[in-house]
Amino acid sequence: MSTTGLAEGDWVVLRGPISAEAVIAAATTLAARHQLRSEHSTTGTVQLTGPDSSQPLVTVRWKTLPPQAPSTLGFQVPPPSAVDVLIDPSPGGGRLAAELHDTLSAHALPYTGSELDGIRAAMPLLERYSTPQPAFDNWALLFRDHYLEHSTAFVLAMERAGIPPQWIFALDKGDKTWNRDRVHATFQDRGYRSDVLDNTAVNEPGAHRSELARVGADIDAFLDAAHTAGRRVLVVDDGGLLARGYGAAGAPRTVDAALELTVSGLKRIAAAGELAIPVLNLARSQVKTRLGYREIANSCLRRLQAMLPDRKIIGRQVLLLGYGTLGSRLAAQLRSLGCRTDIVDVDLPALIDAAEAGFTTYRTARDALAATTPFLIVGTTGEMALTDDDLQALPDGVLLAPFATRDFSALTEGPHHAADIPGVGIRFDLPGGRRAVLLGNGRSMNLFEADSIPSQGYDAYRAGTLIAAATLCTDPRRLPPGLHTTPADAAIKAAGLWEAYYDLYASPKPENCQPAAKPAPSHARPAAQPRLQRAAVVGYGVAGRLHSTILTEMGVTPAVIDPKHQDLPASMRTFPHEVSELSPTVAAGIDLWSICCPTAEHLPVLRAVLAHNPAARVLMEKPACRGHEIAAFTTLLATHPAARIVVNDQYRHSTTLPALTDLITTLEPDTPMERVSVVFTKDRRPDSASGRFVDRDYGVLGYEWLHMLAVARRILPTPTWENYLASDPATTTTEPTYNPRLFVAALTERTALPHPDTPGALQLELTSSILGPGQTDDIAPAPRTPWRQSLRAADDRYRHVTVHAGRTRFTLHLEPVTAPGGWQLERNHHRLTAVRDGALLHDEVLSDSPMETSVRHAATLLFSDVPPASPDLAPLRRIARLADILRERAPRDLHTHDAKPTSA
Repeated sequence: MSTTGLAEGDWVVLRGPISAEAVIAAATTLAARHQLRSEHSTTGTVQLTGPDSSQPLVTVRWKTLPPQAPSTLGFQVPPPSAVDVLIDPSPGGGRLAAELHDTLSAHALPYTGSELDGIRAAMPLLERYSTPQPAFDNWALLFRDHYLEHSTAFVLAMERAGIPPQWIFALDKGDKTWNRDRVHATFQDRGYRSDVLDNTAVNEPGAHRSELARVGADIDAFLDAAHTAGRRVLVVDDGGLLARGYGAAGAPRTVDAALELTVSGLKRIAAAGELAIPVLNLARSQVKTRLGYREIANSCLRRLQAMLPDRKIIGRQVLLLGYGTLGSRLAAQLRSLGCRTDIVDVDLPALIDAAEAGFTTYRTARDALAATTPFLIVGTTGEMALTDDDLQALPDGVLLAPFATRDFSALTEGPHHAADIPGVGIRFDLPGGRRAVLLGNGRSMNLFEADSIPSQGYDAYRAGTLIAAATLCTDPRRLPPGLHTTPADAAIKAAGLWEAYYDLYASPKPENCQPAAKPAPSHARPAAQPRLQRAAVVGYGVAGRLHSTILTEMGVTPAVIDPKHQDLPASMRTFPHEVSELSPTVAAGIDLWSICCPTAEHLPVLRAVLAHNPAARVLMEKPACRGHEIAAFTTLLATHPAARIVVNDQYRHSTTLPALTDLITTLEPDTPMERVSVVFTKDRRPDSASGRFVDRDYGVLGYEWLHMLAVARRILPTPTWENYLASDPATTTTEPTYNPRLFVAALTERTALPHPDTPGALQLELTSSILGPGQTDDIAPAPRTPWRQSLRAADDRYRHVTVHAGRTRFTLHLEPVTAPGGWQLERNHHRLTAVRDGALLHDEVLSDSPMETSVRHAATLLFSDVPPASPDLAPLRRIARLADILRERAPRDLHTHDAKPTSA
């Protein structure tokens, strides 16, 4: 709430979690700005006085309150602190008091960190799908909706998903929602633009020219700035912006894509003319019609009961105008209360549906009012549902409940005498001495001074909206201009939202589901983060080349640092130096350091990077360091708390592993996994002969073992994985192949692990070798696209994951894929099969580039508002311990005395 001035006696009270220090500081700063005196003479009081007067212009008093009821839908323990601040202007101090009020509001109104954590935690599906996504790179967001808690959660989720705060513009639709001032203040506090574009102004532009001109100028400026910066603009709205022409061909300014949220918005779009952009229709999506409208109907009934606490509702006569998506659900809920509910609808198929559902139906409101005397009339049409003639037939004292704007506009826009009833609505005088009470303010009554839709009730719909937005932003040009419903439904289904919803909210065994983790506390607003523009790739081997390519595709300018200076690209800036030898000027211009050199060089390179910039952002390839360096690595991080480090874990981001576990659940439901085998082999003998990739500390454990553990972690049930990680490698069965030069050149580790769903044990087998590519029991595929023969020379590595569950063997063959018969797949293509009793049940080719996904994710995480978690070194510690055990068990004549102990 903003005030332009307060008159004498117009004191105002502000309540919120604001400290006395903040009040004093704000008053002192304001006094200095206006060359006034700030006097803090007594506890809890500040007075602002003129330089030549002892009379205060403004007096500010405050006191701490006992714990208050939550000012959010959910509660926090402990509750946020509450302080009442009274701002009392004297003659001549009104504008000064208003300015101070606005300043203090910016401190007191935004949701606290614990409140935001609670809002996020109440929407676990939205939390799950709001991880950073490349789809939102170089996009800006125009969001227009009611300022509610689930709207707040959605916009924050879009920020987490990749849209920077400065490229978010939120617009309130103008309803008197409960915490709209707090939502507005929160958005501004996070760096978003926030304003109001009222539905009334959109529907009646002629009467709101000045308001539309002001807001329109800000929207135009936002669009111009975004397009100048190379960003496309996504609209998430109820048609208001498209009705204003921002999606029409030939318009001076247009957005690039849109998501439509409401049926009323669809009507606005239809009235606006032909579209020039693709629009995904969330209003008619399955997630809205099947889940969202039930929650909306429930919120309407709850709000009705809350606003009429003294009235009997059960068993009484109700007239419902409109039997559409919302009306039909509300009718069923009213009937469940025992209400005798009659239906009016001008659409005959809808009226037939109502009649065949057992309701008494009428084709017009006048017919219904002639036959019945309802105590309550409910409007859900979004159109003028009662005409001036109908008003003549209204019974005296009737209550009108609008759950869509304009149903009762014959009253609100007519000449009838009206009197406000604060907190309830408007009483209208009708001819003949009759009266009618319009509940709310003529708009959607469930939003009148309320936030009545439960955040969890809208969790799936908001998550589905984010999924649809990511799908649209990935490539908006693949859809022609116009409205589209099918792509949104398909994307939501493919993302697994229905399964996640069922597991979380509807499963008869909720204890087995894994909801999204509670968001990390975000009490302090971090400083603005730098942008990723320039990167340094240290080491130009296989990983360095991939990082350079991916970063270039992200619009980053990479440079390569490699002392060997071998085969470096002519298209990039290169340095034949150690990192420590770089000039301070060059080092200062690097936003991201990508460390892709051999593991033995990781720790020295990281030290050199942090010497250049103690707050550097660093992406490291696995493993982070050698085992005996873990203590030094953790100490280095502890002494550089401003640094951000992400250790790249590409298989954590592979979509093939969830596809494997989903297939297991589908074909062997409720059947525990009996055996999991992970095999990563590669022929590294040519490299070893030339002195490359020789790891005498870890041997074979230093090449693929961390990747294998990452794969196992994604497949095993969480308790089983944690049990494996905590177990002593000395208790497992190992079959090493020792090598005088390479320490251990091949290894199989077998472990029997407790399984949470069965009294038996799960057998985990990990196998890796650097002596050859190996082979597993694949089946020749059917000769079809995308399989090809003789696509390339024989592969020198194999990566297989095999799971036995019930009677079925599941195999995931990670790229590169060569199957019997010489059939091969292109890079970044993988094969997933299921075989039962010798018969092939499932054979699918999956496309996935986990390296690209993981690098993009890491880059986004390093430059987000919330610092990434510290690197997880537990798998590395286990590898180091296993290497020490193998060294202790090595034959006496094996020369490993030169190698360092690998454990920290």
